[in-house]
Amino acid sequence: MSSSQYDEKREFELTPEPPGGGIAGDVDPLVAPVGRQFVIQQHHATALHHDLRLEMLNGETPVLVSWAVPKGLPRRRGQRHLAIHVEDHPVGYASFSGTIPEGEYGGGVVRIFDAGTYEMVDRTEERITFRLDGERLAGTWHLVHTGPEDGRDQWLAIMSEDLRPPGEEQPPAEPMLATLAGDPFDDPEWLFEPKWDGIRAIAVCGEKTRLLSRNGKDITVAYPELHRIHSQVVALDAMLDGEIVALADGVPSFQLLQQRMHLRDGSRIEQAAKKDPVVYMVFDMLYLDGVDLTGRTLTERRELLEETIVASERIALSPVTDGTGTALFEAAAEQGLEGIMAKKRRSTYRPGARTQEWLKLKVVFDADVVIVGWTEGEGRRSGHFGSLVMAVYDGDALRYVGNVGTGFDKASLRDVEEMLAEAGPAEPSFSPDGSPELRDVHWVTPSLVARVEHRQLTKAGRLRAPSFQGLRDDKSPEECTWKQLVAESGRQSGESQSRSSNSPS
Repeated sequence: MSSSQYDEKREFELTPEPPGGGIAGDVDPLVAPVGRQFVIQQHHATALHHDLRLEMLNGETPVLVSWAVPKGLPRRRGQRHLAIHVEDHPVGYASFSGTIPEGEYGGGVVRIFDAGTYEMVDRTEERITFRLDGERLAGTWHLVHTGPEDGRDQWLAIMSEDLRPPGEEQPPAEPMLATLAGDPFDDPEWLFEPKWDGIRAIAVCGEKTRLLSRNGKDITVAYPELHRIHSQVVALDAMLDGEIVALADGVPSFQLLQQRMHLRDGSRIEQAAKKDPVVYMVFDMLYLDGVDLTGRTLTERRELLEETIVASERIALSPVTDGTGTALFEAAAEQGLEGIMAKKRRSTYRPGARTQEWLKLKVVFDADVVIVGWTEGEGRRSGHFGSLVMAVYDGDALRYVGNVGTGFDKASLRDVEEMLAEAGPAEPSFSPDGSPELRDVHWVTPSLVARVEHRQLTKAGRLRAPSFQGLRDDKSPEECTWKQLVAESGRQSGESQSRSSNSPS
């Protein structure tokens, strides 16, 4: 390597990286005197990789001898990963975390993955053996020099011994649930964020990504564009809470998403992922590097989340505002969003629980209902169904809550008809009771769950102005209850909708 390669490759007027200070050449890592510190940086450049840097001495000057490791240091004994020896970096680079501008050498986001001290265990003519004592990694690795290839000085990184202590047990992959609240409010003890109209999913991230729906189903295969979001997480392992969202002109579209959620054929899934890609909008973290975070406050979890996630086209941090819910609610209404979320700063994460410490404030209401039948279409809908008959469970019995005949496009009409055929015919779920909309109903087995938007739950127990948003398979029919519908519709035990102007206590 030539003299001062680090400085020669960079324009320090354009990049935030620290200047090299005229490093005189690069040291030989097989013989150079060793220092104490190490750092591993996660570098989201053209290709994601880790940069391993070990402190050694160039004369009396400490430098960071560096290797680019495309797959990161191995995490299992005997595993081998390519490592490419690159130019020495100044010791001040050990604290660098930031963004190198696009077009500059190494352009992309740099985050510190791990840091600490190291000990040189052994060195031979072609191998160094070192032990790391970091915040994330602890163990012994070999770096074996295999020589130049394609103009690169290549080495092999091999784990010899893993000294990490066993981690805590992961919490249940069950999302914490929010309670419907009244009017928007301002309160410095609360954080506010948009409510994303998508599919709730826990992302279990390690050396791969696994997506679990709110009822525990593995839905990873349905969203191939999210299979690499673990690479955007600066961690060994993590559990994230978020929403899978399909955007239409920048606004979440549940209708667009529902065209994908039922696909099972691999080729159709790939086509849909290219045509209508989704984003994982992450807003919480349950587990990080062997530590259960559910007992920590939302403020602490959010700080860790912001340090851990590197946003990309496929994963984004849900934005939050401090204490000012009213303005965010008004902005959500203007932008056509479903509403906002309010979360108490001091709230811990309670898997599977519905709590008053998380609130949802809606611009429009949505409901999950059971489809129990359909009526014939007329006019332009002749030959198709005209409306779907909706019900919810009131105890063990189904209760009629109205028909929905709007919100369908050609694709959703086709998909729903296919699902109705699969559900199969059944006996009537309840008596028509003189309701004209229940005449000549084709009854089906109550196995399908649909999401609909509506304006109100009337005193008669019907959804006013319902609009079909899509079918969902992450919720069972038995979970669609009258009690929940009343709570989710801003109603109190059959009385007209009202909102409290007081902020929650």
